[in-house]
Amino acid sequence: MTIDGIDIEVRYKPIRTIRMVVRPDTSVHISAPVYASEEEVRAFVLKRTDWLHKAIGKMEARRALQANKPTLSPLQQLIEEQKQYQRLMAYLRPQFEYWRTKMELPPTQFTIRKMRSRWGSCTPVRRSIRFNLALANQSERAIDYIIVHELAHLRYANHGPQFKALVSRYMSDWKEREKELNANL
Repeated sequence: MTIDGIDIEVRYKPIRTIRMVVRPDTSVHISAPVYASEEEVRAFVLKRTDWLHKAIGKMEARRALQANKPTLSPLQQLIEEQKQYQRLMAYLRPQFEYWRTKMELPPTQFTIRKMRSRWGSCTPVRRSIRFNLALANQSERAIDYIIVHELAHLRYANHGPQFKALVSRYMSDWKEREKELNANL
């Protein structure tokens, strides 16, 4: 399917809603329910052409940045990641404990790992939180927001009104912090 000069790969799957993704190579992929018609998919894309062009532009800008970065050997990459890990852990340990205590949550464990598309994730049942290693390159304000965001998931697994109210209670400027983070994604 081609819309507005953009080639789009459409796959029909046993899902409920249409989803559109722009991959790092700037290819556009849509997953659609098996019962969705081509007209419905086309209408979905046409409603989102502004978003689509912006997303492609962001991916192209990201690719240009990556192309200008010096290539590190595997050993250099490992050393750099270890430095980032240590820097992030040194900040996270006390801040995580500060926010956990302030939010009156029981002891919880966290880990740091490389993630492709998230700043953090939480598994409330296991009371475990994971932070993206890339947070090491973000501001302390942004890191604190992710800490509060993930801790809030221990109480509310979704992003509903109660979740947002809890985050707002401890961090009234969370929306600005979130915008800052997403600008650097």
